[in-house]
Amino acid sequence: MRASTLLLAGLLLAAGTTAAQGQTITVDKPACVPMEDNGLIHATATGVAPGLSPRLYFRWMEHEDFYWVALEAEPGGRFWATPPKPEKRNEHLEYYSALVDPAGKVAARSPTVTVPVTKDCKVQLSPKERGVADNLTVGETSPQQQGKKVLAFLCDGVVTRVNYAGVRRSDEVCRACVIAWWQRKAVIIPLAVAGVGGVVTVLKNPPEPEPSPSRP
Repeated sequence: MRASTLLLAGLLLAAGTTAAQGQTITVDKPACVPMEDNGLIHATATGVAPGLSPRLYFRWMEHEDFYWVALEAEPGGRFWATPPKPEKRNEHLEYYSALVDPAGKVAARSPTVTVPVTKDCKVQLSPKERGVADNLTVGETSPQQQGKKVLAFLCDGVVTRVNYAGVRRSDEVCRACVIAWWQRKAVIIPLAVAGVGGVVTVLKNPPEPEPSPSRP
């Protein structure tokens, strides 16, 4: 009798633990994602325990490994994310959402969704959403992704990367492109001083001024 009672108590405890730790996450499927612009993906999660991070995993459909961006929280267990801007060759975005613990173990994930990338797709981002889209942190899921551009996505907005081991760094590929641009011999800078419009060309190595003529 005592053994049966202990067994029942154990089963009830296990059931309670499972219920307490039960997490679920689902992801929405928009009609499309804009080409060369940021889309907006929404997700819903329940039972998000402390220490779990909601992420959106994405890639060019059926091409190599997934990347991820953080899902931003909204009230009521809702989340959203803006992946990087797809290139012209990227015709389909493949993604899923997941809850991940600090060790990188997936506690829950949604089914994988595929959405077409189209030129005429229009997505209006809020100021908060645009701020995130312009300062993206993109995570990697394999060592082969480090030191390479996010496959089939534009550099625009990608600022920080997190490698397979969880080490954060500046995006060395996209950052190098920006530095190279600034090191060009001529840089076009907009003029907006005292209401004056237009552009001015600033030379990196301006020519030396000619010497003044000598006096007789």
